[in-house]
Amino acid sequence: MDNSIATLYNRMGFKLPYSVWRKTGESSTLEAIVNRSEMTPPAMENMRGTPIHTFQENDEQKVQFTYADDYRVFLVFTENRVVGEDELAVLFDFFYKGYAQFIDVTGRVKLAKIVDSIRYTTASLNLEDVFCNILTHTLEVITNADYGTLWLYDETKKKIVCKASQGYRYEEIRHMEFELGEGPVGHAFEVGTPVLITNPSDLKFGEVKHISKENKQRWGRRVEDITNIRSVIAYPIVVEDRIECVMYLGQMHSEHVLTDRDLWLLQIFTTQVGIAIRNAKQFANIRELNDALVQRDVIHARLTDLSVRNMGTEKMVEELSQMAGQSLVFIDLLMNEMIPAMAILPTGLSFSHLLQIIQKESQAKSIELNTKEGDVVYPIRSGSVVLGCLIAKSPQTLTRLGEVALEQGSAVLALERVQKQNVLAFYYKNQQQLFDELLYTNDPELLNEKAEALGIRNSEGFVVAMLQVTGCSDPQELEAHIFRLIAELRSAAGALVQTVFGWQNKVILLAGVTGTVELGFFERQLDEMLVYRADGRNDYVLHGGIGSLISSYSDIERSYREAEIALTNPLAGKVNHKLVRYTDIGISRLFTSRNTEEVSKFLSDVFQPLREIDRSGGMLEQTLLVYFEKNRSAGEAAETLHIHINTLYQRLKKIEEVLGLSLKNADDVLQLQLACYLRQRA
Repeated sequence: MDNSIATLYNRMGFKLPYSVWRKTGESSTLEAIVNRSEMTPPAMENMRGTPIHTFQENDEQKVQFTYADDYRVFLVFTENRVVGEDELAVLFDFFYKGYAQFIDVTGRVKLAKIVDSIRYTTASLNLEDVFCNILTHTLEVITNADYGTLWLYDETKKKIVCKASQGYRYEEIRHMEFELGEGPVGHAFEVGTPVLITNPSDLKFGEVKHISKENKQRWGRRVEDITNIRSVIAYPIVVEDRIECVMYLGQMHSEHVLTDRDLWLLQIFTTQVGIAIRNAKQFANIRELNDALVQRDVIHARLTDLSVRNMGTEKMVEELSQMAGQSLVFIDLLMNEMIPAMAILPTGLSFSHLLQIIQKESQAKSIELNTKEGDVVYPIRSGSVVLGCLIAKSPQTLTRLGEVALEQGSAVLALERVQKQNVLAFYYKNQQQLFDELLYTNDPELLNEKAEALGIRNSEGFVVAMLQVTGCSDPQELEAHIFRLIAELRSAAGALVQTVFGWQNKVILLAGVTGTVELGFFERQLDEMLVYRADGRNDYVLHGGIGSLISSYSDIERSYREAEIALTNPLAGKVNHKLVRYTDIGISRLFTSRNTEEVSKFLSDVFQPLREIDRSGGMLEQTLLVYFEKNRSAGEAAETLHIHINTLYQRLKKIEEVLGLSLKNADDVLQLQLACYLRQRA
């Protein structure tokens, strides 16, 4: 690391002395990465939401790179120089590798803790001990939480009662009894979805019932109400399609509030917690299940070990196949890929059809397909988002060990695919930044470098297209839609697509085409995608726009703007099942233009073809202008031009042929009339 940093700094022109420091986790001290000059560590700045922050301290210049609240890098140097934005961006990306390694290591530690917690809970015969162990290990995984409690529904009292507490005096709250819907705990129990509150003082409960006066008094002196807590998670734990309990985590004193990342960890963790609770219940009642529980632990440990060692999905599927006693197939429904790669889809099914089947059965753990092979699908989800599925043969052929393997494997595979999804999202973000730089680059040499970085190759022509997803409010679902669109584009027109990436709710792609034939093929592929998604089977609306054909890198920015105009054009809302072509929107483009350049382009599209064919000094252009100036009166126009009326008709017919328009078509007449109006005032 030291040598690679030194090499980078020398190339960037830095001079000694300089040093690099790192802060990780909750540590309050800085770790020296490079400090040959034995410089003193800098004071840590707290600039929330600022990835790059520069400041002065003791005649030293310092830069803080913040990747997360628990990972920062500090650069210190005494040289009196200004570090440019480009240099800062390069350094930020350079240090990202260290952050990725930190995330990987901490992720493995947390995954190991999850495995340990499952071991402890399944080894106990006492359900109360199980709940205490769950809370203990939850607080080790969710380090931002100060305390946790577990709540169960008492069928006799018809109330939700506390069964375990860690980090808070159990005696103070064990007499509390929540109604269904009361407070975050009652609400999570009633609706079955997690509750994350990051600013309780501004909370408007809505459907969440207020905590009763009696419960507030029982809550204890330290915490009289939820509004005294900085952040809260109430997470329902499901066992066999039934909410078994609700885990309540609170943050009072720790520095960092609970976040969506903690929810994500709980999502993976509580799947195993639910299994652990069920196992503990079964073990307490039926001693014969002991062997099965030991096998479950062994299987989970083996699969988790593969994940921790980053062996990949292929190895995990291979291991699952051995445990199940039959060849399993994993289907990635974000990337439209199959593992093993040589596997084939079940007879009569496509990726999109399989996705629809799984989405329709949103709560099913397994789905039997109506195929002659008797295939069974085991969905792999992250929340409501379908990541993929495992496919096995008829369930009658599965042993008990195989069923356990599939159950455990689905949870670990979900974690594996979410991690890959995060990496892919980061890659697309980098592609978007590179593409933006290409759009605003005028230097030919730099333009070639950006194009090469994006994978853009020389071609006779290029065209930019843009697809936009609307009507999807769930960020995870939206990201999944974007990934699937990109996968389908690569499958349908992969030979033409030179670069493609997702950004927010859009897919932006650049295609290389050799002429109008390939352009037509590419447009038809996009049209088919739009038409397929316009039949009401999707929970979102897809629009598409495409720019005009260009011939050089320097014109990519123009085709991109044209695609953007076509996408936001009023026509797009009327024909959401068809691709809107910039070349087809005619005068409608003027309603979305942001500057006069578009007006000039519109006039050029109408009059330039006339000028190219008319070498006699603008005769055709003048005829068209006079014809509309005289309100399309042939007699008056001929008189003004001092020509016979038949000559006028011949010229008008020639104009129609050159422009591919008809003076009998109202839309064409309007387009020409507006062009003449603008031309006379240009």
